[in-house]
Amino acid sequence: MDTRASSSRRQGRPRDGDVSDRILAEAREVYAERGWSGFNFDVVAKRARVSKDALYRRYSSRAELLVAVMASVTAIHTREDALEDTATLREYLIAVAHDYFAMYTAANGFDFLRLRIEAPRNNDLLEAFHDGASLPQIRRARGIVRSAISMGVVADVSAGTSLLDALVGGVMMHVLATPPSLFPRMLATSTAYIAGLVDLLLRGAGYREDESVLLRDYVQHPGRNE
Repeated sequence: MDTRASSSRRQGRPRDGDVSDRILAEAREVYAERGWSGFNFDVVAKRARVSKDALYRRYSSRAELLVAVMASVTAIHTREDALEDTATLREYLIAVAHDYFAMYTAANGFDFLRLRIEAPRNNDLLEAFHDGASLPQIRRARGIVRSAISMGVVADVSAGTSLLDALVGGVMMHVLATPPSLFPRMLATSTAYIAGLVDLLLRGAGYREDESVLLRDYVQHPGRNE
């Protein structure tokens, strides 16, 4: 047996990581072009030049593949995850808002927006998206705001969901309502905009600023599970 030829063949085979990266890159393009209705393993496999078996070895469904695509392109919830447990509620909400702003203004930001619009109409996609990308952070955020309500830090809001919906929805509408010509300005002023939005919502919620109450207190408070 020619060991040099055998070695050459092994070296010439694409690495598994290369195949996975190509699948994700092509899957992203397919979704951007066709949306959920045109997103399927047949098209992705053909574009990525792999077999459908290669896809099924990695993903159990097209919904799982799409969630992996979104997670691979943009780091989600990076500011929130980097927060120290000594952060205040205001600092926490600012971090959450920045993460969503970064998500929606990234190179594939409108794919995220499209996914959020399409997911509620497709149960499999909605379940995969929330379980794979959103649910842990949503539960954490709601729990923290519930703790703040229970502890009296925010007194004029009865449900944490409404505060978070206003925050994330405000960020989303800010991005959607900004014309392309003003995108550079929007990006440059995002820090001030987000701080102002959070302060506006906290004032409306009756926020009692107390720097002695820290993020770790909200996380540990029993009221977060009510």
